[in-house]
Amino acid sequence: MSKVHRFTGDLSRHDFSWDGVPPLEINTDIVHGVIKHVLVGPEDEAPNFIIRYFNVPVGEKTFFDQHPHEHGIVILHGKAKVQINDDFYELDPLSSIFISGMDIHQLTNIGAEPLGFICVIQRQE
Repeated sequence: MSKVHRFTGDLSRHDFSWDGVPPLEINTDIVHGVIKHVLVGPEDEAPNFIIRYFNVPVGEKTFFDQHPHEHGIVILHGKAKVQINDDFYELDPLSSIFISGMDIHQLTNIGAEPLGFICVIQRQE
């Protein structure tokens, strides 16, 4: 069954929220204050893919990660330094990234405002 999640945030305040999509704050020894929203996923009965929005605070980063599934990412706002294996890229809004399965990767917010990006992955069972 199809579903819609209306944007309920306020862009002028960097408030990103959607109706019916609870935020999950990620706080570990390595990752601090990263907010994840699953915009389309298992709760929506999406059988093949997951669309997520991540918000990374100024000076913070995502996990230094490696796994079998690939990613499609679009930077929405902020400035990112992206590591893919041994290569580094600085990216601005509307830049896109394809990360192959098993590539080591991490996104770091190097801007003066929150970094926000959409990330699409294959649904994992």
